[in-house]
Amino acid sequence: MKKIIVNLLKVLVTVLILYLIFKKFQIGWTDVRNAFTQGNLWWFAASIGTQLVAILFSIFRWTTLLRAQALAVPFPHLVRTYMVGRFLGTFTPTGLGLEAYKAYDVARYTQKAPESVAVVLVEKVLTILALSFLVVLSLFFVHLSKLFLLIFFAFFLFLFLLALLLIVKSGWLEALLRFNFPLKGKIEKPVREAVQAFGRYREKRASLAIAVICGVIVYFGLFSTFYTNGLALRIPSPTGGQLHTLQLTKETKELLVRNQIEFIERGETTDANEVVTGQSGGEIGEVYLSSEEMQFLTKAGIELTTATSEFHRKGVSLFDVYKVGPLTQIATMIPLSIAGIGLREGAFVGLLRSANIWVGPKTVLAATMWYFVSISINIIGAIIFLTRRTDYQKMLAERKAEIMR
Repeated sequence: MKKIIVNLLKVLVTVLILYLIFKKFQIGWTDVRNAFTQGNLWWFAASIGTQLVAILFSIFRWTTLLRAQALAVPFPHLVRTYMVGRFLGTFTPTGLGLEAYKAYDVARYTQKAPESVAVVLVEKVLTILALSFLVVLSLFFVHLSKLFLLIFFAFFLFLFLLALLLIVKSGWLEALLRFNFPLKGKIEKPVREAVQAFGRYREKRASLAIAVICGVIVYFGLFSTFYTNGLALRIPSPTGGQLHTLQLTKETKELLVRNQIEFIERGETTDANEVVTGQSGGEIGEVYLSSEEMQFLTKAGIELTTATSEFHRKGVSLFDVYKVGPLTQIATMIPLSIAGIGLREGAFVGLLRSANIWVGPKTVLAATMWYFVSISINIIGAIIFLTRRTDYQKMLAERKAEIMR
């Protein structure tokens, strides 16, 4: 019952966050339809490609760590297991479903549970290490409050140091067995085996280094999906300009959409720097225009009013994505919504704005598309899950019999 309530709360939080984001940018079904009908299908395909690159290097990282533990699992089997884990982790925060299934399936296949679990835990530590490196770099390019940074680093550093102890000083786990506590007899053997498994990595520094490098490539692949989504939706290249307000009549909206100029509906306002709606059927809109766009709209008879802003430009570059990607990934680890939905979009948009980049509806949609690109790939895992054979003992026995023949 408690689990059901928690899941329902996550659903509500997810829906609420998405509602607030879409409301802030006044994104409706018409905006979604226009964005996709004017989109580039080849870049939609490229978005899937960036996710596949991340998956491939994630499996390479896992394979490297398995070999360091002397766990021999065929690569095709690992691919199938990973894809099933992705499918099962679709609705879990921080990929817990994926990691749990990876440990479970390899433990069944190899009959070495402590080593299998140790591999997944060490992989998680190295994932955090790779992300930490990228986060530190990204902080030079975004502007966040000192209080946020203090709370973030205190929480993140605690998790990182705790996880790192499992590799560097795993003996502390065994030291806990000196004390008497309930169920000690049941966990004593698994704990000692886990300590031995973690200890093996201290002699496999090359494997750890390769795993960290693979982790960095994984994140670059995941972050790149935001960029390819933007190209698919035809978000413009970074362009300087000026923030303006204008009256959004039906004809004005059609003109902006036809010329792929993003705008945000703001309703009526009494701000001295903005125009107040005076015509029936009109609303106040916000646009960030390059000099060429401003000249075009002026010639078309559209009245523009310059608005004060701290934005330096609009459009998202690949470098912009890499700057805000690490902190966006951290936001998805907060277990408040389903698989980080809403948190991902909010963090991505908020971080871009903190870097003085004007964000329009298409950028919000590009961030939202990230999850749906991921789900489209997870369908492969669902098919494998429904069709794969999992009676591993019988499979291994049959394979052994064939070899002996």
